[in-house]
Amino acid sequence: MAYTIDRAAYAAMFGPTVGDKVRLADTDLFIEVEEDRTHPGEEVKFGGGKVIRDGMGQSQVSRKDGAVDTVITNALIVDHWGVIKADIGIRDGRIKAIGKAGNPDVQPDV
Repeated sequence: MAYTIDRAAYAAMFGPTVGDKVRLADTDLFIEVEEDRTHPGEEVKFGGGKVIRDGMGQSQVSRKDGAVDTVITNALIVDHWGVIKADIGIRDGRIKAIGKAGNPDVQPDV
């Protein structure tokens, strides 16, 4: 059974999503999230006592087979083409991919 949480609780746990407005630092400037490339319901939380376990949101693919070195999850990206929320894959110190990170064996659109 799916569990539903309100927008404020979702934003506190996973960051803003489409339609949410975010204040830029201590200015009076606000931006609005235009696109969310993560998938609601497929989020993972890393760290001690969180929900992620081996084989769930983490793939067994090696670096040799294409895995990135570092993933930044639930990032808010502000660029000339828009304001999006996405995961960022970094390899050799450069951004390799922007989209949904995770385990393609058990999660859609990774």
